[in-house]
Amino acid sequence: MAEQNRLILWGWFSSEIVKNKLIPDMEKNIMQYGETFPIACEIFQKNKYAVNSLYFHHSYAECDIPIGQKYTKIALMENYEIITNSIQTCHSEVICFFTCNPKMQPSEYAMRGHHESSLIQFGHGIPQIIYNELLEITKLPFQPTKKQICLY
Repeated sequence: MAEQNRLILWGWFSSEIVKNKLIPDMEKNIMQYGETFPIACEIFQKNKYAVNSLYFHHSYAECDIPIGQKYTKIALMENYEIITNSIQTCHSEVICFFTCNPKMQPSEYAMRGHHESSLIQFGHGIPQIIYNELLEITKLPFQPTKKQICLY
């Protein structure tokens, strides 16, 4: 996989934020503004509570990344460089991306150069490295820390 398809995660949203803020706001935005990406909205509705999945906020996308993007590795990062001794096998797939412009809604891809959010499902359960090393987002807005995790 090309390095440019990597997804750099800044934090994962707590279940309270997901249930009480993210999902209600997205559903309200879809009703109020219409579906910008109908296929992504359908996928979101079917999978918003998918098993072994988390909602993430991530760094800017280095290229457009489509929904359905699969990854096989996870690693800690420092200054956008992978820490090689932290690399682990991790089968994951992006169920949906969420664009923030103008209002948060499901999107068919992460737009190059944008900080967005995503719903990612892990094939063998959520890796402990995420809970141990990545920021849990419990309030909005949030400030990213220097800790990052990369899917590639």
